[in-house]
Amino acid sequence: MTDALTRRLDALLDRDVLRRRILELCAIPSPQGHEREAGEYVERWMASEGFRPRRVTAVPERFHVVGSIGGHAPAATASRDLLIASHLDTEGGLDPADARWCVPPGAPPEEPVAERDGVFTGAAVANDRGPMACFLTAASLIRQANIRLAGCLHLAACPGEIGPDPVDGRAGVAQSGKDVGAAYLLANGGMAPDFMIAAEGTDFAVTAQGAGYAIFRLSLHGEQIFTPLFDTALPLEGHPNPIYRLGDAIARLHAWAPRFERDHRFETAWGTTIPRVQIGAVRGGLPYALGGGTGVCALYVEVGLSAVDRVQDVRREMEAVLAGIGPHALDCVAYRQGAVADEGAVSPLLGAIATASRAVRGAEPEVADPVYASMWRDHNVYNRAGIPAVTFGPRRWRPTLDDFVTATLLYARTAIEVCGVAASEVQ
Repeated sequence: MTDALTRRLDALLDRDVLRRRILELCAIPSPQGHEREAGEYVERWMASEGFRPRRVTAVPERFHVVGSIGGHAPAATASRDLLIASHLDTEGGLDPADARWCVPPGAPPEEPVAERDGVFTGAAVANDRGPMACFLTAASLIRQANIRLAGCLHLAACPGEIGPDPVDGRAGVAQSGKDVGAAYLLANGGMAPDFMIAAEGTDFAVTAQGAGYAIFRLSLHGEQIFTPLFDTALPLEGHPNPIYRLGDAIARLHAWAPRFERDHRFETAWGTTIPRVQIGAVRGGLPYALGGGTGVCALYVEVGLSAVDRVQDVRREMEAVLAGIGPHALDCVAYRQGAVADEGAVSPLLGAIATASRAVRGAEPEVADPVYASMWRDHNVYNRAGIPAVTFGPRRWRPTLDDFVTATLLYARTAIEVCGVAASEVQ
């Protein structure tokens, strides 16, 4: 591959079309559980480009759209296939009754999807349909340049990457995120790629690992006491009303979180995972029937998991921290394992990205900030299955049109490097 190829792809790239596609795709409301309209847009776009789109459907309203180009190498010839994927769901989709317990009164509204002076705003642009528009455009550039890829380049727009999780009565596929997402695509998508890229914002850096998480429900148990019989002088320690013991539980978890973060830090040559701990929700009692207090309340704690953490070990660690808080139960109500690519197996993909970065940006790719290796992204699913995968993409915060142009060229060059060229009219 030569710099002439990068210049050729750049000349074919219509910046106005890329800008329009980003704004059109990202302006479609696509809250978790309601990705259909955005998926249909991508399906029409793929069809217009000749990518032979097909649906991989968990449920009718929540389907993956998969397109492909390439695959021109003879059957007996060794070639490599690449999957590039982004997720369609962006907004959380909370109804007002739920949102009022998460969003404080007077909080500023989410920035709209827009572009001004070359700078884009809107959650859907950064997470994650801006990068999606880039890799779809990258495939179009490869086709326009008459480059016949030896291996297949698969393109996937996926539902169900962001939360929430089906916890405490909120069940079913409409509530499920990741179970109808990358895991379903891997199991039922009809592909066996050699490598995978989760196309999300990383500020043009790369990481080959990611964090999972576990959600623990800490239930404190006590007894209901009729208010006229309630002893207001009882000490907090061992209090029969479990709400009064929440302070002790919170203090213990708060003191433990920095230790957990330090002890479970996980570093490799291509990423650093720093697993965080946060108490995200509290439940207990009936506000419309307070006369008898409550006999149970609960904290919900999210704990990050590195690629080598075992959820059962984390639960035992938490139990040791909580020893002595009184009657309680600690249950893991949601669990996703982190993952890391095999260093040797992922090296060809990293090498292809490095070649593309030198050609497009004139620089070697850097290791992504730990935040990108400390969150869930869909490359985890593929690394856990033994398919080397990374997450890699444009600027995350307020990306510019120039950022998206660069990302498009990077995806195109990386695909050419990975899949190889069977025949090309490019000189």
